[in-house]
Amino acid sequence: MESLKLMPLEKWPELQTAFETDWPRGVSGFWALQTQKEWAENGLLHKFEVHSPFGDVRNGMIAINSKDTHKEIIIQCPVDDTELLENALKATKIIDWRDKITVPFAPKNIIMCIRNVLQDINMDLKLDEHSNEIVILDKQQPMFENIFLPDGATFGLLTEEHITLVNSLWVNKHDSSPWYFGLLIKARSGYGIFKDDQLVCWVFINEVGALTHLYTLERYRRNGYAELLLKLVCNNQLKRNKDTFAYCRVGNDSALMLYCKLGFKKYHIVTWCQLEPIINESNRN
Repeated sequence: MESLKLMPLEKWPELQTAFETDWPRGVSGFWALQTQKEWAENGLLHKFEVHSPFGDVRNGMIAINSKDTHKEIIIQCPVDDTELLENALKATKIIDWRDKITVPFAPKNIIMCIRNVLQDINMDLKLDEHSNEIVILDKQQPMFENIFLPDGATFGLLTEEHITLVNSLWVNKHDSSPWYFGLLIKARSGYGIFKDDQLVCWVFINEVGALTHLYTLERYRRNGYAELLLKLVCNNQLKRNKDTFAYCRVGNDSALMLYCKLGFKKYHIVTWCQLEPIINESNRN
């Protein structure tokens, strides 16, 4: 019997309730589900399969997040005891452990869970060199007021014509990242400030509901564009009764200072995990 039970869309609120009991650690799981639910309701096609170990939401979530050729599996659990989650990972036939897999924004309990199953799934674990701090602007915060755009500046959505530019300047770009930014733009989740119709500063809200790729072109820096853009995007989120959160790389002090200036609170550390199959002679035959 398969250990990972597919969770239909109508069952996702049960998982979200479980993640709410584990706040703020559950922020990633909760908003990933909410964002994907809204995408589905709006007719945006994206393969995001949600599974629960043995069908019990208390065991967490394993979501297969298809990103073109990039294989990503989101693993989140609302409790520290991950024994049943580990057993499900060991037994599942849904995940092909012969592939290279990314497990994003893993908190401490998930990293320990993965380490406990490595031998059984015949995988090697590599943690990204830089961990990230989760920063959250609570949805109960008041909206930002007195926001004024400079002369010649406008705020708007990104379009497909901007993909090449934003991808070329993304520190995490990979073979599938142009496709990825195209997906976010189709979701109307890319925002920018335009100076004389030229894109000068941008940010995205990604498929799990997190801010990502905040960037200002070099010649336009130190003019307050990033702060202005974040205020505008956060107000959009607050109007929709949504928390705004980001994964801020440890050591990126300028970004962290900006988030804190705007009222974001710093919480726990998460890390991107890279799983690679161990190649030995038995695998080759």
